[in-house]
Amino acid sequence: MEALIDKPGPIEIETIASADWVANLSGLLNLKDPKAIQAGLKDREEPIQIYLHLLRHPVRGCFMIDTGVSKRFVQDPKSVGVGWMVRNFAKLDKMKVRVEPSAAVRSKGVPLQGILMTHLHLDHISGMPDIPTDIPFYTGFGEANTKQFTNVFVQGMENRFFEGRPAIQELQFTKDPDGTFEGVIDVFGDESLFTILTPGHTAGHMSFVARTPEGPVLLTGDACHTRWGWEHGVEPGTFTFDRVKERKSLLALKALSERHPNMVVRLGHQP
Repeated sequence: MEALIDKPGPIEIETIASADWVANLSGLLNLKDPKAIQAGLKDREEPIQIYLHLLRHPVRGCFMIDTGVSKRFVQDPKSVGVGWMVRNFAKLDKMKVRVEPSAAVRSKGVPLQGILMTHLHLDHISGMPDIPTDIPFYTGFGEANTKQFTNVFVQGMENRFFEGRPAIQELQFTKDPDGTFEGVIDVFGDESLFTILTPGHTAGHMSFVARTPEGPVLLTGDACHTRWGWEHGVEPGTFTFDRVKERKSLLALKALSERHPNMVVRLGHQP
């Protein structure tokens, strides 16, 4: 991957702020990290955005990375299978939709071929009511089946969202022999898009590197939520499945970007 990613490639990628939202900073950032303590950071509601990424491959067509937010999810969550616990816990009243996934895809004028998911948390699947039921979904290995406390109360909602759809396809990674990353896959088999296994936030979390005509673009997903966290090398906080792995994944991605200084970095929830 690294021998190739600085060479211009054929992927067109557009990152769209689908919705504005807020989240507790203690979830987005490890406030117990010495750097956060030194900076005097305290828990508060932090403005964030929920993104979807539209990717166009010259042969394979249009793919979406994560799903953004459907207006139905916010305006009438009960009708799309969102239970009362999620409705009360997730601050949906503070989620403001900018661009729906369906509108984003229509703007490209080409059919959607598939959804590549960084992971399956609530805010990354909340555009699913807009996604046709025949579109395949792809996740990291173990992502769809892992039981974790942070997902328990949304498990029923996720199950309903995926009812009547093709079975989730889990990408199979092989261990990186030099240990730089947990694993890397050439998604389309033509060295244009790579997915990196970056576990920690969830068991099967994935990040992506696309070779575009302008140079490499890194989508960290929720290996890093915030701009401050990225600049200071501080991993997310309580929204984390395995903190040790999350920190390792974040630092591996930062090191990758430093080895490739022309790389554009797009974070999980902030510009």
